[in-house]
Amino acid sequence: MTNEEYEKRVEKGNINLNELKIVIGMVSNVPFTTGCFKEGCLWKIYMVGERQDLDIVQQGTEEEIFDVMYSITESRRKLSSI
Repeated sequence: MTNEEYEKRVEKGNINLNELKIVIGMVSNVPFTTGCFKEGCLWKIYMVGERQDLDIVQQGTEEEIFDVMYSITESRRKLSSI
């Protein structure tokens, strides 16, 4: 899925990314945040640890990254509703 498709699904599902600590399109240093950003022609997924250490966990095409980001979003959404 593309970034645009991801944003439409999030909007349609009324998903609050801030509550899920998910950031799209920029780097955050907030502990326990997961996000993605574009660098050159690659998109990168990162996770921020307790001490604000940022680790790149995956990189790939826009479609690959947003498929993974949507899976992460759905997992966190389900966990937050428990």
